[in-house]
Amino acid sequence: MAQLRATWAFLRGDSALVRTNWPQLRAGTMWSTNYPFYEIIVRAGIIYIGLFLMFRLLGRKQLGEMSSFDFVLLLIVSEAVSGGLIGEEYSLSGGLISAASLLVISYGVDYLAFKSHKVEKFVDGEPQVIILNGKLNSKTLENEKITLGELEESIRSKGIRSIGQVRLAVLEANGKISVIKKE
Repeated sequence: MAQLRATWAFLRGDSALVRTNWPQLRAGTMWSTNYPFYEIIVRAGIIYIGLFLMFRLLGRKQLGEMSSFDFVLLLIVSEAVSGGLIGEEYSLSGGLISAASLLVISYGVDYLAFKSHKVEKFVDGEPQVIILNGKLNSKTLENEKITLGELEESIRSKGIRSIGQVRLAVLEANGKISVIKKE
């Protein structure tokens, strides 16, 4: 409540009230961290790996076709892990160390995926055939949690009326469905 009064006093221009109620910050809190820099880097790495594994378990469909609900969920997840990412760290340098760690880890994973086909398969996954010569692969639909309605919608968006008219439909590694019509 004192914080709210101090904020309101600041907005009104009452500097005496602000000085008495505003939390005292020690000098240098902008750049000095509460934790050793290596702990922030380790926290960022653990959060990155944990979220990567969770999103891999969700499947590619969720990442390729993000709805409004999925976007809100992503924002909530980011807020939920922020405490674990930097702990009680409020300094600029702590935030920058954490952000830089995440970017370096992401670059490293991309580099390893570029250099190694096995890493690329693990990180990105492999395309999955959904329809081949008009025959539906229901096992792939079940594994990837794609409903028949979602598949039909994707096929219609390509100007194809029925599954029987599809030569090949593939769930790509990015979550999109590629469709090739029979000739």
